[in-house]
Amino acid sequence: MGTDSMVALAGGLGMFLLGIHHLTEGLKGFAGDSLRRGLQKLVSGKWSGLLSGAVFTALVQSSSAAILTVIGLVSAGLVTHAQAVAVVLGANLGTTATTWLVAVLGFKVKITAAALPMIGLGGFLWLLGKGRIRAVGAVLAGFGLLFTGIEYLQNGMAGVEWNLEGLGGGMGEVWLLAGIGVVMTIVMQSSSAAGATTLVALAAGTINLDQAFAMVVGQNIGTTATAALAAIGGGLAVKRTAIAHIFFNSLTGVVALLLLAPMGEAARWLGAHMGDEGVLSLAAFHTLFNLAGVILFFPWLNHFARMIEWMTGRGKVSAVARLDATLAKAGGPVAMEAAWRALVDLSSTALRSLADRGTGKRRPLGDLQAEILKVADFIHGLRVEATDPPSMSERRVRLWHALDHLRRLAADLAKAAEGSEEGGIAEEIEGERKAIAMWLSWASGRATEGGEAAVMEMARCSERFAALRKARRAELLERLGSGAAQPEETMASLEILRWLDGAHYHAWRLSDSLWQATGRGSAEAL
Repeated sequence: MGTDSMVALAGGLGMFLLGIHHLTEGLKGFAGDSLRRGLQKLVSGKWSGLLSGAVFTALVQSSSAAILTVIGLVSAGLVTHAQAVAVVLGANLGTTATTWLVAVLGFKVKITAAALPMIGLGGFLWLLGKGRIRAVGAVLAGFGLLFTGIEYLQNGMAGVEWNLEGLGGGMGEVWLLAGIGVVMTIVMQSSSAAGATTLVALAAGTINLDQAFAMVVGQNIGTTATAALAAIGGGLAVKRTAIAHIFFNSLTGVVALLLLAPMGEAARWLGAHMGDEGVLSLAAFHTLFNLAGVILFFPWLNHFARMIEWMTGRGKVSAVARLDATLAKAGGPVAMEAAWRALVDLSSTALRSLADRGTGKRRPLGDLQAEILKVADFIHGLRVEATDPPSMSERRVRLWHALDHLRRLAADLAKAAEGSEEGGIAEEIEGERKAIAMWLSWASGRATEGGEAAVMEMARCSERFAALRKARRAELLERLGSGAAQPEETMASLEILRWLDGAHYHAWRLSDSLWQATGRGSAEAL
C-alpha cells in the first residue's frame, strides 16, 4: 500500500466518522425531544417496541443512540425491560438503513458533486444558527462529510490489496473474516464506518461478495463491544439492556455464519433484481440476516427478557438507584426525566415525613441528604447540547431550584426537636395534610391531573403558617414583655413557629419547582 493510499484511507475514514457524528447529532437536535417522547409513547408492547426501535434508529442513523436512549427510558422507569429488549431487536434492524444509504447514494446515485456545497452551507448554518437551524446545518455538513469521506475511501482503496485469497477456504475462512469484521468495528468504534469500508473494498474489487458477507456479520457482532463497556460499572437497567444486545447480536451472527450460503444466494437474487449484485446485494444481506435474527428471537421475547432478569437479579429499583453515567449519555431529555423522577421520589419521602410530624409521628428519613447529593452530582454531569431546545436549560434550572429547597427541607426535618409542634394549630395541620396528600397523589401517577391544584394548595398552606408565625410572634413577645411568660419557653415557641414557617415554605417551593420542571408553567402566582 502506498503512502498516498494510506493517507486517503485514513482521511476518508475520519471524514466518514465525523459525518456520521454530525448527521446523528443534527437529526436528534432537529427533532428535539419529540423523538424521545414519540419512542416512549409508541413503546407499549413487543410489536410497537420492535417497530419503534427500527424507525428511531433509521431516523437518527445510529443504533448506539437508539440503544442508549432505550437504556435511559428503562433507567427513568418509562418503559419495561421486556419492551426495551424489543427496541434493541428493532434497533439492529434499523441500523441496516445506513448500509442502504451508503450503498445507494454513495455508489449508485453518486451525490459527491453536491457534497462540498452541503459542507459549506451546513458549516455556516451550524456556526451562525441556533436551535433547529443549527441542527439543520449539522445534518447538511454531516451528509457532505459522509459522502466526501466515501470518495476518499474509494480513491485510497484503489491502491490496496487485502490478499485474502490464501485464508484456506471453507468455514475456517468464514470465521476468520468474521473476526476481522469484529476487530474493524472495535477499532473504528462504529459499525457504520466498518460497513462503509467493506462496501468500498467490495466496489473496488479488493474483496469478493462472499468475503464481504462474512465481514459484515462480524461487524454486527462487534457492536456488542460498546454495550459490554457500558455494562461495566453501569446500573441494573444498563446491564440488562447490554446483555440483551450482546446475546441477540452474537447468536444472530452465529446463525448467519452457519447459514451464510443460502442467505448469500437470497441476497444475490435480490441484488440482481435491483440491478446490482455488488453493493446492493451486500446491503440486502445485512438486512436479511438481521431480519432472520428478529424472527428467531421475537416469539420468545418475554422468556428472553425473564432469563436476563434472572441472570442479573432484582437489584435496587429506586429512582435514585437508576441514575448512572450511562444514563446521562442517553441524551438530555431522557436523563432530565430520570433526574426529575428521582427528585419526585425523594421529595415524596420528605413531604410524608413533614405530614407525619403534624400527627406526632416520626418517619425515618434514612440517607436522604446522601441521596440528594447523588441527584445533584448526576444533574451537574448532564450536558446541554447547542442543538437542544431552550426548554432543556430551563428545566435544568428548575431542577436545581427543587433540589435546593429539598435539601433545606431535609435539613429542617432532621433537626426538628421531639414534640416540637405548637398547640392550637389543628386547622393548619389539617390543611397541611390535605395539600401534601394532593401532591403525593399527583406525583405518584395515581392522578394524571391535579398537579397545579396541589401546588396551589401547598402555597396556601405555606401562607397560613407564615401568617401564624407573624401573629403568634407578636403575641408571645408581648406576653414576655409584660412578664406573663418565661424567656426560655418563649424562645422555644418562637423557634417552633420559625421551623413550621420555614419547612412549609420550602415544601411549597419544592413542589412548585418540580411542577415547573414539567414544562407546564408556574403555579406560584396563582
